[in-house]
Amino acid sequence: MSVLAVYLCEDNVEQLTHYRDVIERYIMINDYDMQVRLATPSPRELLDHLEEAIPEYALFFLDIEFPGEQTTGLETAIKIRQHLGFAEIVFVTTHSEMALLTFERKVEPMDFVVKDLGRAQIDQKLRENVDYGYQRYTNYLGNTENLFSYTIGGRKFSLPMGDVYFVATAESPHKVTVHAVNQLVEFPGFLKDIADQYPELYRTDKSFLVNLNNVSGIDATTRRLVFPNGDETDVATRRFHEVKTLVQKHLKG
Repeated sequence: MSVLAVYLCEDNVEQLTHYRDVIERYIMINDYDMQVRLATPSPRELLDHLEEAIPEYALFFLDIEFPGEQTTGLETAIKIRQHLGFAEIVFVTTHSEMALLTFERKVEPMDFVVKDLGRAQIDQKLRENVDYGYQRYTNYLGNTENLFSYTIGGRKFSLPMGDVYFVATAESPHKVTVHAVNQLVEFPGFLKDIADQYPELYRTDKSFLVNLNNVSGIDATTRRLVFPNGDETDVATRRFHEVKTLVQKHLKG
C-alpha cells in the first residue's frame, strides 16, 4: 500500500525532536497513511538516505540555513525536486527573507513557516501542513491511479488497484478480506457488490475476485492461482481454461 513518507531536516536538535513529536502524534490521531521516515540535522544525510530509498510520495519539512553543513536547505530542496516525482516541501526557518528566492529557484514550496511565530503557532502550522500535504497526496492518487476503496467504522480507506491481489469472502458473516501488497484487511461487504463496483477484478470462483495482473503463477494440477506473497486462490473448473489463457497472456507480456 502506498504511504506518504515524511522527512524532517533541522539543525537544532531540540526543535527537530519537537517537530517530529508534533507531526507523529498528529498522524496517529488522524490515522493518516503517513510515516516519518527520517528526522535529521544534516541535509547531506537526508540526501544520502533518499538515494538509498527513493520514496514514491513524500512530504518534507526543511530548514533553509545549516551553518555547519556545505549544503543549504534550498539546495537540498532543488535536488529533491530533480529526483522525486511527488514531493511537497515546507520550509520552517527564521530566514523569512529567503521566501522569494525559493520561488525564483523554482522550488515551489507548499508553505513557508517562520519560526518567529512562536512554538504554539508553529505547531499549528505543522499540523495544517500535514493535513494539506495529505490532502494533496490523496488527490494525486485519485487523479493518477485507479483506487480500491472500502469502509470500516464509517471511515473510508483506499489503496491503489495495482496493489490488490484478490478479494475473498471472510469467515465472519457479511465480511470480505482484501489481500494486497503487504496488507490484509477485513471489512464489511459482499463479493457481488464489489464485483459490480470493480469490473476489473475477475470472478474466478464463488469466493474470489482476482486482479489477474498480479498473478505470478498458475498450478494446472490444483487449479489454483499463485501470487507474489505465496497466497493462492481457487479457480472454478468451468472457468479454468479462460483464466489460464488470460494469466499466461499476462505472464508472457
